[in-house]
Amino acid sequence: MKKLLITFLFLAIGLSGIAQGPWNGFFKPINRTLFLPIETIDRDVKVDETTSFWLFRPVVSITAMQFLFESPVTVSSLSSFGTGVSFQNIINANAAPYTRFGFNALLLFSQKIGDVEPASLSFALTGSFLNYVSVGGGYSLQAKKFFILTGITYNFN
Repeated sequence: MKKLLITFLFLAIGLSGIAQGPWNGFFKPINRTLFLPIETIDRDVKVDETTSFWLFRPVVSITAMQFLFESPVTVSSLSSFGTGVSFQNIINANAAPYTRFGFNALLLFSQKIGDVEPASLSFALTGSFLNYVSVGGGYSLQAKKFFILTGITYNFN
C-alpha cells in the first residue's frame, strides 16, 4: 500500500508539472477569449471556423442506471452520485463552451433514497458526449464487483 501511494504521488507531481496548459483555470469558468479568431497575414479567418480545446474540468455525475455484474445481473436506477475530474474536448457553440466528448474519472457514493445506511464508494471511468450523457464502467467497493453505468454529467464550464 505504501509503494502504491508513493507511486501515485510521484505520478501526480510529474503530470501536474508537464500539463500546466490544460489545467489552467480549473476552478474558474472557461475564458471566452479562447474562442476569438486570431487573424494572421498568411490566412483569412472564416466566421464559421471552430477551434477545439482539451481541458481538465471538475465534473458531477448522477447515475441513471447501474448494471452490477452478479448472477443474475442486478439493475438499480438513480442509486449513486459523485464527483471527479473530466478531460474534455470543448468547442464554441453560439459563443458558449460546449463539450463534444470527454473522459471522466469519478468517485461515486451509493445511496438508497429514504434509507439510512453506511456510505458505500465506487470508482468509475466514463466517457461523456452531447455535453451531458455519460456511459462507462466501474468497481463497487461494497459489492466487490464490476458494473456498467449510464448517467448524466454536469461539467463546470
